[in-house]
Amino acid sequence: MMKTNLPQSAVIGASGEHLVLSHLLRMNYVAGKAPDNTKDYDLIVLNKDGTSSFPIQVKTTMIKKRGWVLQEKHEKPIKNLLFCFVYMETNSNKNEIYVIDSQTVSYVVKTSHKIYLKLPGLQGQKHNDSSMRKLYRNYQNISGVNKLQNFKSYLSKSEIEFLKIYSDGWLDKYKDAWHLIGK
Repeated sequence: MMKTNLPQSAVIGASGEHLVLSHLLRMNYVAGKAPDNTKDYDLIVLNKDGTSSFPIQVKTTMIKKRGWVLQEKHEKPIKNLLFCFVYMETNSNKNEIYVIDSQTVSYVVKTSHKIYLKLPGLQGQKHNDSSMRKLYRNYQNISGVNKLQNFKSYLSKSEIEFLKIYSDGWLDKYKDAWHLIGK
């Protein structure tokens, strides 16, 4: 794989926040950046009639296959919180923004981590627990599940169904889902 010189992670994060903010302002929302180090969100936006505010947490990546890094705390939904998952191409102006509610993110992160811990690693070892979580485009690849012939023996029926539902393409309905603001 060719190594690219990516900007520092703080610069990537700030770029994603400003990209989302510019989209919100262009769509005529009242929006602004939250003070630095605000605990659970990066931006605040008012719905178009000004009756409700919504905090937004922005997560940005420049490596498409890597997904977005989250933490254990994201397993608990926060009322009215929306996530904007941003993918920016390294050498072009192409970007993608997925707007997802906190309840969905919470469910996906919690369930996928539970599955990850149940499945063996590539060498057959038990996975160690940590506070890191990930949001992926395709959970069919979680922990090399596609290379395990007997992966179903490790999982419940609902976990197997989760892997089917949250496979490649599950994020499509959230791409530019700005209509979630104000719901």
